[in-house]
Amino acid sequence: MATSRHRLLLCLVWFTFSGFIPSALAGVEDRPPFFQIDYQGKTAYLLGSIHVGQADFYPMAPLIESKFESAGSLVVEADAASADIVALIRKYGLNTLPIDLETKTELDAYCKPRASACAALSGFAPWLQSIQVGMNRFEELGYSASYGVDQRFITMNRDRPLLELESTEFQFNLLASFDEKSQWAMVREAIESPDEDMHGLITAWRTGDTAHIAELMEGQMLEEGDTLMLDKLLWRRNIDMAARIRYLMQEPDTQHPLFIIIGAGHLVGDKSIPMEMTQHGAKIASCWQQGCD
Repeated sequence: MATSRHRLLLCLVWFTFSGFIPSALAGVEDRPPFFQIDYQGKTAYLLGSIHVGQADFYPMAPLIESKFESAGSLVVEADAASADIVALIRKYGLNTLPIDLETKTELDAYCKPRASACAALSGFAPWLQSIQVGMNRFEELGYSASYGVDQRFITMNRDRPLLELESTEFQFNLLASFDEKSQWAMVREAIESPDEDMHGLITAWRTGDTAHIAELMEGQMLEEGDTLMLDKLLWRRNIDMAARIRYLMQEPDTQHPLFIIIGAGHLVGDKSIPMEMTQHGAKIASCWQQGCD
């Protein structure tokens, strides 16, 4: 599947920020992106996540579960439970952008048989509407944010430190920063994306097909030389999150080893977090290919 400029936004939301046809794979057989990081005498484990899921994702492979159980700290992109979501929606998520005719026609048609699910959409900014439409579609296909990888491990974290690489407000602000045209295009893409394409996202994650994930995230835009959105939503964040990981690995108060969960889209491609860490002297190994200590 080729990615358009706006389909990238959808992939980023489900692969990198905080739907699919059911698969016969069991969670213990999945091989999502999973790395060991060694940096200046410290070790961390890095799991690529997807932010929706279903019960049969878990338990995950014994290697992943064992590294999580022995971790000293859990690190996630952002812990939404620690944020004032209502205040953030008021600040970044209310609708101030007039809808265009094309999007209104598609949204009205989508919502006609889903009146209750769509009732509150008009009050939200387009970027937030696109997330809600996407979640509604995923739920229709049997998936839920409550089974997302981040949420599952946060729930199981017990009393260990829970650390953030970004913040929920940062992510809200970033998505809200797109112009009117881009935000309404996100809504249309959420409505139009075929079920089989959505299935492709999950299959790529569950099988650890990093080449396909990279194609979903970057392929078409790289071919067209249109990298402004990639730079804003993906590459700059990779640089910043990699720097935060290095800081946490060297911070004297950090409880080691770290178990880090980041959207899988950040872990693939030439400008990924693993590549960024390598450029700063870290040793990165795929736990499925080279093994983990």
